[in-house]
Parts: sequence; structure tokens; C-alpha cells
Amino acid sequence: MAPRRRLRTADYPQAARDRLGEAVTRAREAAGHRSRPSFARAATVSLRSLAAVEQGEPGVGQSVLYAIGRALPNWTEDTPRIILDGGPIPPTAAEAEDMSPRDEFEQKVVKSRLPREEQLEWIRAHRAALAEERRMLHPNGEDHPNVRISNNDSKTR
Repeated sequence: MAPRRRLRTADYPQAARDRLGEAVTRAREAAGHRSRPSFARAATVSLRSLAAVEQGEPGVGQSVLYAIGRALPNWTEDTPRIILDGGPIPPTAAEAEDMSPRDEFEQKVVKSRLPREEQLEWIRAHRAALAEERRMLHPNGEDHPNVRISNNDSKTR
């Protein structure tokens, strides 16, 4: 097997770098680092390097990308390369929790071969439709006296 080339954002098109930048920003914020300086310290990278990644700049090298990957929940040091190559973006902790199926439809979505991002979109849309239906049926926010809706949206009578 041939050795892999060193990872550099300059080797990828702008769209791939932008995708990585958006994913890093979302994951950083979801991990509780609302500001770049706190995450840069946690990841042991310079503030300038983190800003370069998040802004999709071409001059970021492997050591910075690996450090960022190791510092983010649900990521590994290979995650930035996977994202740059067009692979899946790991869900944030909240999104991972959000993926636990609540009904038969959501179980089918999770078991499907759809990319994780599309699964999340389908589940969110399904839950939004259920919430809207519930709002229309119970405009005052009151549930039917014989139907209790628990935290996981299952109905019991």
C-alpha cells in the first residue's frame, strides 16, 4: 500500500474547505466552545490556524487538522480528511442523541442506507410535522384527557 500524502487544505477545492470549516464551527459550538479562543486552547492550536480552518483557507496543515479532529466530540484525527474528501460529517452530541428513533417511521429512516445528514433531515422534518399536527389538534397546548404524550412521543392510552 502506498503511503498517504500529508494532509493539507490547499490540496482540496474551496467547496471542500468551506464544508470542513462549517463542520468544525458547528462541532466546536455544540461542544460548548462559543468562542474560538477557548477551543483553540483546548485543541492546542493557534487561534489563527483555527480561524483559517473555519474560514476555508488553503494554508492549513496536517498537524492542525489532526489536533482539531482529536479535540472535537465524535471526531477522530481522520475526520477532517474524511470531510474534505466528501465523506460524512459526524453528528454533534445533541444530533447523535436526536437520532434515537421514537417511532416506526424513524426506525426505518435510521436503518436506511441514507447518509446520516439526510437521516437527520428526515427525522427533523417528521418531528416537525408531528409537532404541527399536535398543535393543530390541541391549539391550547392541552392534550386529550385519554392520551398522554411522553418525552419520546409515544402515545399511551
